[in-house]
Amino acid sequence: MRVLLSLLLLLLSALLLAAVGVPQPYVGRAARSAARCPPDAVLVPGGAFEGGATAEQVGLPEYQPDIVRDPRPRGEFLTVDFCIDRHEFPGEGRRPLADVTWVQARVACELQGKRLCSEDEWVQACGGPLGRLFPYGDLAVPGLCHADVFEEGAYDLVVPGGSVPTCRSPYGTFDQEGNLSEWVEGRRDPASTDRWVLGGTMWPGVYGRGCQARHAHPQVAPVSGDDGFRCCATPR
Repeated sequence: MRVLLSLLLLLLSALLLAAVGVPQPYVGRAARSAARCPPDAVLVPGGAFEGGATAEQVGLPEYQPDIVRDPRPRGEFLTVDFCIDRHEFPGEGRRPLADVTWVQARVACELQGKRLCSEDEWVQACGGPLGRLFPYGDLAVPGLCHADVFEEGAYDLVVPGGSVPTCRSPYGTFDQEGNLSEWVEGRRDPASTDRWVLGGTMWPGVYGRGCQARHAHPQVAPVSGDDGFRCCATPR
């Protein structure tokens, strides 16, 4: 009888604790990312976020090259939880891979069990929930990212991933501004064979700057020495 009574009291205590709620220990971002994401990727919680900008805000020059440069209008967008690589492919301390088509970038991600990021995922990871223009804020600050090379076409000046620790987004991704711009999954309408390349390169002109800049290239050719990529994945 005493055993039965003790079990009953334990059950009632458990029900009471569940009803009032017991504080759970805090689990930091690094631990959550390690538990749910591939190595060298960070977990970005889904939800609503701000994105988009004007041509002036991304610093587009007045002349128009034969490349579509079209930042999307400012608005609210939505994602679900996702993992994104902290660094441009192939990773920290290595020179990012450029001269790749959209198709090649997509295959490279799939070979790792990942995928190319959607435009929403890439922009949220770069600008955070408030839709910053740059990973570090809304005001361009020379030197915080590798985005101040005025010798256009100097592809040998691309730096290894993570070389500029100040070029870090609110979620802990690096080099989403400067260095290389990056392929994403999204297609440019109405051009069925054009895909978006996001972010500014190491050159401050031509394509625009920051998290909200984007331009388009054909998905198969030609390749460019300032276009790279990083991968995303669905969390475990």
